[in-house]
Amino acid sequence: MAEVANASIAASEAEDARPASATAATDGQPWPPRKDAYYSLFVMTIVVMFTVLDRSVMSLLIDPIKKDFGISDTSAAILIGAAFSLPYGIAGIAMGRLADTFNRRNVVAASIAFWSACTVACGAAQGFWSLLIARMGIGAGESGYGPASWSIATDNWPREKVAFATATMGMGAMLGTGLALFLGGAVLHMVSGMPSVELPGIGVIRPWQWTFVIVGAPGLLWALVVLTSKEPPRRGLAAGEKAQKVPFSETARWIMDDWRTYAAVIGGMAMKAMMLAVPATWNATFLHREFGWDLAKVGMITGTITLIVSPVALMFGAKVSEYWTKQGRNDTNLRIVFYGLCASVPLMILGPLMPNPYLVLTVNALATFVGAVGFGPSIAAFQVITPNRMRGQMGALTQFCNNVIAFALSPIIVAVFTDYLFRDEGALKYSMALNAIIMGSLSLLVVWQGLKPYARSYERAVREFAN
Repeated sequence: MAEVANASIAASEAEDARPASATAATDGQPWPPRKDAYYSLFVMTIVVMFTVLDRSVMSLLIDPIKKDFGISDTSAAILIGAAFSLPYGIAGIAMGRLADTFNRRNVVAASIAFWSACTVACGAAQGFWSLLIARMGIGAGESGYGPASWSIATDNWPREKVAFATATMGMGAMLGTGLALFLGGAVLHMVSGMPSVELPGIGVIRPWQWTFVIVGAPGLLWALVVLTSKEPPRRGLAAGEKAQKVPFSETARWIMDDWRTYAAVIGGMAMKAMMLAVPATWNATFLHREFGWDLAKVGMITGTITLIVSPVALMFGAKVSEYWTKQGRNDTNLRIVFYGLCASVPLMILGPLMPNPYLVLTVNALATFVGAVGFGPSIAAFQVITPNRMRGQMGALTQFCNNVIAFALSPIIVAVFTDYLFRDEGALKYSMALNAIIMGSLSLLVVWQGLKPYARSYERAVREFAN
């Protein structure tokens, strides 16, 4: 895990090596020491890994949770989606303001400690409602990492390297997704023959609940590691000057003045997330129901595919972004996202309709690759066109759209299609394909309309404010 991230960082460092005199920014404000920027990036990448690991492992446990707690697909979808995403988005607004004014490193450290404790608490849940409350705690805790870590990355790296930094953190997301499936599958296999355990003061701990404890506990230790990284100076502020709170009304005016651009970089990404969230949450259940695969087997195979495919795609997208930006293409980040959508939408529609599980996995692997190419550029897209003083709020708004709107709704939409449109658990594949048709088409349209406005916004950012 750490070796993969370090290898990527080392490769980029070797390629981008330059004299010390070249590390000064074009506006005269020096960049942080390279070693501090790389160490911070490594630490934040592992933080991102824990966010996705902790939130994603539940997707592998849908059927055991349904069996032991007696709930429907729709109730399970609420646990996966809304229970996590609503607190994530609501708390994220406040956390975004904190990221714009307070020490961002400390915001990240406090966040990971809280959500890791809530993940462990899922392992002690005794029914739907206690699991719902613990899941809500995970969502609220995880809302703090995005605005703060993205803002740190944008102050640590020049404009053309921001996509590299966000893609590297995206590697943590893909590692977390893969490990959630792989470790979740391994743990399920390990504890499958164990009896339930009665703990005084807690209640019955079922075998599958140990998965939450095992994946949640390490995050408590990593919170201490976060505190060893350095908070970079905020660009555009004089030495010793404190960041001022920006009213949300000012941020709203900035968005409305450039609404087509932000509709693409935030709204388009939310619709893309509504498409991509479905296989992330339902694929294990689909392969189990459709082809009779054991959940442990599904988790380990799909986790391994994600761990192999995604890092390559993320770094490829980052390098293309850096190269095109240096060539003077002002719409680089959003155009990479658009090209990725053109390739991934058809694959996402076809994936669940394949006639055997190996073809499903092959098509999903291709969709994962082309979808991941645009991950780093999609985050860099709104960061580099937004003034420093409101990046935390913009990051929080992006999280709200991607998590409250996308991750809360898409699992429920698929469950509603299955429960009420097709009225058959065996029709899950059609629900997944239908969601991809609707959300994929919308995301393509919204991102496409924003390409030219985004190029103009990028030009304005270069003229008017420092990276």
